[in-house]
Amino acid sequence: MPPESVPVAFPNDRRCRSVTLDNPLRRWLAPASRDLQRLGIRPGMEVLDLGAGVGYFAPAILRLVGPGGRLVLVDPDPRGLERTRAHLGPDPRVRILETSAASVPSLPDQSQDRVLLSLVLCCVRDKEGVLDETWRVLRPGGRALVSYPRLSLGSGHRGLGVTPSVWAGLRARHPWKEVSAPTGWVVRQHLLERTAEELPGPGGRHVSPVPPGPPRRRADAGDSRPGLRSFMGLPALRG
Repeated sequence: MPPESVPVAFPNDRRCRSVTLDNPLRRWLAPASRDLQRLGIRPGMEVLDLGAGVGYFAPAILRLVGPGGRLVLVDPDPRGLERTRAHLGPDPRVRILETSAASVPSLPDQSQDRVLLSLVLCCVRDKEGVLDETWRVLRPGGRALVSYPRLSLGSGHRGLGVTPSVWAGLRARHPWKEVSAPTGWVVRQHLLERTAEELPGPGGRHVSPVPPGPPRRRADAGDSRPGLRSFMGLPALRG
């Protein structure tokens, strides 16, 4: 299960040590099963975890999809992916991509049933790219669960936070159906469903019939997920 690597450096996005991404306190406060139940993963589904980090959700996803399902893990941090591989062991259902959540060109259009974006948008500069890729790879009727911290990331991470206005712009890029928005005291969540509404664009690309948001930036900064420190609004630890 070696990772498929895309040799791009992402120096400007937020990073956390692996220990902040999977620890007993997070498992107690935010168990993986709770988010996955909201996402509605069923046996045989193909699931994409964008910003998989150390694979916090991977074992639970694999149990839910069963022997006929598939899981794609995407993250730019090779250290986290190495820990994931060691934990999961060889598994033909798992594909690992070492790249940004804003750029997964090796995944075909409309190939995924579910996409998980847990604490990713608050780390990556190219937020538009992340939502565009999520829309592209989801099948019509497929769902994505997006979560991000309610608290400020602090002055050292300006431009990375997801404010209500930032989310509104991202949400308007495509004609998503918002199924629910379960919000806790730590994070905001949005359960989105991909509609079949789209227009054919140049080169076979999909163009949303709603007005586009701000111009999409080139993915020039790496994305990884915050852990418990970001939950509390504290600076991320640097590896």
